[in-house]
This record gives sequence, structure tokens and C-alpha cells, in this order.
Amino acid sequence: MLTGAAPDVLRVDALAKRFAGGGGVVDVSMRLAAGAVTGFIGVNGAGKSTTLRCILGLLSPDAGRIEMFGAPADRHARRRVGFLPEERGLFPRERARDVIAFHARLKGLDKRAAFHAADRLLERIGLAERRRARVGELSKGNAQRVQLLCALAHGPDLLILDEPFSGLDPIAQGEVHSLFSEFRAGGGAILFSTHAMAAAESLCDQVVILAGGRTVFEGAVAEAAAASPHGAVVVTSDDGGLARAVAAVGGALTPMASRMGEAARWRVTLPPEVTHPALMRALADLGVPIFAFEPIKSDLEGAFWRLAAEARPVETAPAEARRVA
Repeated sequence: MLTGAAPDVLRVDALAKRFAGGGGVVDVSMRLAAGAVTGFIGVNGAGKSTTLRCILGLLSPDAGRIEMFGAPADRHARRRVGFLPEERGLFPRERARDVIAFHARLKGLDKRAAFHAADRLLERIGLAERRRARVGELSKGNAQRVQLLCALAHGPDLLILDEPFSGLDPIAQGEVHSLFSEFRAGGGAILFSTHAMAAAESLCDQVVILAGGRTVFEGAVAEAAAASPHGAVVVTSDDGGLARAVAAVGGALTPMASRMGEAARWRVTLPPEVTHPALMRALADLGVPIFAFEPIKSDLEGAFWRLAAEARPVETAPAEARRVA
């Protein structure tokens, strides 16, 4: 593991990668320090998978720069990376111990060290008795844990994980959290892509939010939560009355979902100085029927939706994008 004052484990600057059919990324940047856990957040299609594939060398960027451990990323640096893809790629007839050792040997461990690592990790998460079980015989959660161990077996300095908690029950999630804590205590950095805002808030030191193919936020979780909009989610059958009440207090309306019968769900964004009771009074004065009124929490999810809504479309390229070194 990394020790002492080390350069950034990962640095991405102005990354761009477009596809002929549209989509991709146009301006993604992030920095990961040793021992840090970073959440990588974005809606489907925001460019998370494209970014991760460029970092891993599976795609060649059109512009930008990727560094690992203080130098341009190359195949030697990427041997120090463990990767868990969202797609499950283990052969169902392979035995758990064998497949973990196989991945460790792909990253440079000799046979004896690879099987020792597999046995140690299986023991660590309580699957030692299933080491001879075939992957296809394991539950979805246990198969997911085995695939995670494949990413850890060679002792990487950087873990890149795509939805690592998918299919895990609360007990298994707790074991994975513990593994993460041990990994980062040794100086390892973790970048994990997730849709689970609660997991990102509880595990991460910082988050990188992607929208429209761009980094729209990079910083501490608390700083992101502070960007959450002030307002409420309102369900009503009187759209016009709601619009008049919101306009009266200087707010803004955003529809949240298709109508359910006569009622619709709206996100109301308020100026910082306007309180929730002030909005409720405005609604009452106009006789607007309210089926639900839920104040928006100052949390990561609220900040994410605000920043994603403000993002520009992916088609416009950044003016100062640099060619890949």
C-alpha cells in the first residue's frame, strides 16, 4: 500500500470522449488522494461508465489527461488498480477460490501467492467453507462478494467499483464496509460509482457529481449537501393554484412525475429567506388542496438533482480541452 506523502492516486483533467451516435463525456475532472473514498454519482447516461473505461484504458479519450500515482496512466500503473464492473463477468462453473486466484495472477501474483490471497480473503468475509463451490451455485450476494474479492486479491492501491453493493444484504454490506475501512487504512483509495445516495453519504470523504458529460461538483460530502435546494415537494390537483402561490413567494416549480389521477407531484424551489410556513400560508390563502407537503432535506440527493438540472447538454465541447498526452 501507499505510505507517506504521496501524489494523487488518480487525477483526471478535462477528459473528453464522444461517440458517433452521440453521448459520451466532454469535460470530466477529478482528483483522488491516498486513503480517500470518493463517490462517483450521475444519472444513467451522464457518462460515468465512459469515464471509468477511459481511466481503465478500455477506451482511448479524445482529449484530456489521466494520471495515476503521479505519472501518465499506462499498463504498469493500471496493474495497481482493482476493478469491479457493474456487469457480473464470472463463469458460473468456476470455483470461488480458483476464480479469485486467477484474477490475482492476471495482475502479476505468482500461483502460490494468488491462492494464499484467495484463501485469506474468503476467510475474511466468512466464505472459507464455500471456497470449492462453483460461482453458479452461490447466491447472488455471495457471487457479488466473490467478484469484489477478485478486485482485491492482488493488493491494489486503487479500487474502482461500479455499484459494489448491488445484491448484498445488510450483513454482507457491513462486511464490505469493513473491508473498505481496512483498505483505506493502508493508504488505498476507492472510487465507486453508485446510485445509492445514502451509501455515498455514509462512506465517502468526497463526491464527484457528473451531469451532461461534465463534472458539475467535486468536493466534500458536506459541501455538496449545502448545495441542496431549499423548498418542498408538493402533491396537489390544482396546478394553477400552486403556480400562483409559488410565484407569490418568489419560488420556482419543476414537475417530478406523470400525473396520478387528478394529482401531480411538484418540486418547489424557494428563495433562501422564504420559509416553508410562508409557502403553506400562500397555498392556504388561495385555497389550493394539498395531498402531500414534504420539505426538501439538505442532503446529497437534493444537491445532486439541483446540479444535474443545471447542467448543459453534452453536445457542446469545452473550449480549452487538451489533447491526450
